[in-house]
Amino acid sequence: MLGAVRRFGVCHALRASSSRTLSTRWASQLPKWQVPSYQAPALAKSFHISFPALDAASAQAAEIQEGFQAESEFITEFADLKTKGLIDPTIIRNITEPRRMGLTTMTEVQSQTINEMLGGTDVLAQAKTGTGKTLAFLIPTMQNILSDPSLKRSAPQGRHRSSGGGADSSDIRALIISPTRELAEQIAAEAIKVAQGTGLVVQTAVGGTHKRSGLMRIQRDGCHLLVGTPGRIKDILSDPSSGVSAPKLNTLILDEADRLLDQGFSQEINEIKDLLPDPFKVDRQTLMLSATVPKEVMTMVKRTMKPDFKFIRTVRDDEVPTHMRVPQKTVFVNGYENALPAILELAKTYQARQAQDQDLRPFKAIVYFNSTNEVNLAAEAFMALRAIPGDGRSRSPLGRMRILQIHSRLTQAARTNSANNFRRAQEAILFSSDVTARGMDFPEVTHVLQIGPPRDRETYIHRIGRTGRAGKEGEGYLFLHDGEYEFYQQKLGKLPLTEDTTLSTAMLNMTRDLDTASPFAQETIEQIREAMKEVSPIMKESTYRSQLGTMSQSFTKRRNAIIALNNLAIHGYGLAEPPAVKASIARNLGLDRIKELKIEEGSFSRRAVDPFDSGRRGRGFGDSSYGERGFGERGSGRGRSSFGRSGGYGGESRSSNRGSGGLYGARSRY
Repeated sequence: MLGAVRRFGVCHALRASSSRTLSTRWASQLPKWQVPSYQAPALAKSFHISFPALDAASAQAAEIQEGFQAESEFITEFADLKTKGLIDPTIIRNITEPRRMGLTTMTEVQSQTINEMLGGTDVLAQAKTGTGKTLAFLIPTMQNILSDPSLKRSAPQGRHRSSGGGADSSDIRALIISPTRELAEQIAAEAIKVAQGTGLVVQTAVGGTHKRSGLMRIQRDGCHLLVGTPGRIKDILSDPSSGVSAPKLNTLILDEADRLLDQGFSQEINEIKDLLPDPFKVDRQTLMLSATVPKEVMTMVKRTMKPDFKFIRTVRDDEVPTHMRVPQKTVFVNGYENALPAILELAKTYQARQAQDQDLRPFKAIVYFNSTNEVNLAAEAFMALRAIPGDGRSRSPLGRMRILQIHSRLTQAARTNSANNFRRAQEAILFSSDVTARGMDFPEVTHVLQIGPPRDRETYIHRIGRTGRAGKEGEGYLFLHDGEYEFYQQKLGKLPLTEDTTLSTAMLNMTRDLDTASPFAQETIEQIREAMKEVSPIMKESTYRSQLGTMSQSFTKRRNAIIALNNLAIHGYGLAEPPAVKASIARNLGLDRIKELKIEEGSFSRRAVDPFDSGRRGRGFGDSSYGERGFGERGSGRGRSSFGRSGGYGGESRSSNRGSGGLYGARSRY
């Protein structure tokens, strides 16, 4: 009983008062999580530099911390939260029972933040993604809601849609703001598991879904905890006809705070705050969780949190980040037509190894592309794979491996379904755009593959962070064309990538016949080619056009990008000739003077050829000026001919050397 009073009535009264020193006496009466000894002095100094007004609060925080340490207890097991009367037994049962979430031991961020949050303190927690931040804020938030004596609960059916009779649409007690729909849905799914049997109602409000249906659900079932994206939450709370309000809201949570601000949601967050109850009338706890703490986050902290907030940092200075720990390899493909065969080869080879070594985890990969159309096309091709090319009755060469896709053009329901299926799958390939690159937690991912250079270093790091999580091993592959080497070196040159030459299909010249290739390589390429025939020509043409913008930016010379893309269209997608492009698009991209680009007005035309006719070598666009050379055979060893000796398009060749001066030593420009 005393715990409930402390967590709600007395605690909130103390926080609303002007004198903060009284909280020390109350906090020292109960078990306290250990706060790292390095925290207070360093933070007091850094806050003093950025925000002089926080001097007194920092000194007071250090004072309070000393009082806590006198009777501290380091709690690491979820069951102890129940034993000590801190958390409702139903919540702990949902977390610990094997048939439910099956968790027993807390992560560092959970053990260091839960008690602070239970006490009603504003908390800024810095922790890496994949370390359990979601549970860290859900557990205390739900407990504080349950401790409110004015709470109207629904029938405890353990679902976000209860039978009614309890919560209503104006009973929102906590608001969780997430930067993406996927992450919001992920948080809500976890919240529903934690809340099962408590009578708490969890609802979502995200873009990409029908606003009306979401409002009807909240109006019908009520809501205690609302999870959503900034735009949709603002839309609902600012709409007087929505029937949804939050006059009793006392907890605001900004998850992935750095990403929220990086994506320009600062104004929306401020507008949402203005729609919430006046914090001087309804005391509000603010929680912010972030992987990084740049100055923009600290500015939001100053505007949003109380001066006595706690900054809990679980990222150690000497800790090796995922992108420096996970083995990462660069594969220089002969052309991007080699990318899908190389992915298939990697998966098949790993499956063969796993069949011999039961200690290897099943192959579970995320494959990132730089455009939505590429994601769609690759997924369609892999879903059409057959072990015996052309035999629609044969099984996939990957057996029962799930093939899934996520990108922004899918409906929210489809994206959520794909994410859930990938989480549950033991063996799967998820083709994805960058919507899953941050914040999304997928268990047991063994590989992250990136096709083409990401737009910047940060994107690369967040993508690679989908593997090697929770102490598990993983590895990353980056597939590049030689023409993108300078772009790669500029953006990613200092990352620990090593060149990999083990994938035979990546090196083959697919503009020529494959008689000299190994039977395994020939089979793999033929499986991709036959599968690609099942992909609609319209999708292939759309993908080609969407790649114009990305590839023309990553190649040192734009002409070489068009040559590479034309080879991909014919020898990878199986089109008779590259699709035509509107003259206006070509001008906007700065490609209108490149003769290899086909313009819709018919300024030049080419003879259609069968791209998979092994009798035609190195003809590219037939008798056009693309010639007998270009994207051809690579030289042996570390010196290579980028556009080779024969086959494909173009008339340029160059040699390069990645041998001296480290992994990627001296290298000539195009």
